Amino acid sequence: MTEQHPDGPAGADEKARRTLASKLNLLLDAVAAERGQPLTYREIATALDDRGVSLSRARWSYMLSGTGYLVTDEALLRGLAGYFEVSADYLLGGPDAVEPDRIAAVNELIAAMRAAKVRTFAARTLGEVSPPTLRAITEILNQVIDGPANEKKN
Repeated sequence: MTEQHPDGPAGADEKARRTLASKLNLLLDAVAAERGQPLTYREIATALDDRGVSLSRARWSYMLSGTGYLVTDEALLRGLAGYFEVSADYLLGGPDAVEPDRIAAVNELIAAMRAAKVRTFAARTLGEVSPPTLRAITEILNQVIDGPANEKKN
């Protein structure tokens, strides 16, 4: 059994699969946040079918998980981009393609909402902890949660 270098074709293929999966999951999160409920496979498959593009449940599953074969079907990726109302370059362009502003903004909101839930849960759970300890925990949570967002802005 031989191993392939991570930067070789197998490593590049895996990175491309994970990048596509990440982009698709960001799109799904953004749409779910905008409309208040997640999209179903059936909704996506029907919309793509209306565009003359076929998408099997198995293919969709491995596209979202970043496993299986790398999907390079341009018609499918363009169809998905059209459905999600983003530039086709976002899905076709690889890891350096720019995230659409709408998607970035919605996902920043989602992250902030999740952070607020963590803070609220921690405050309820740690109710009997001293105020200085609660403040210290809050500060740590703020640094951890806000750190990636602040790095993007700088």
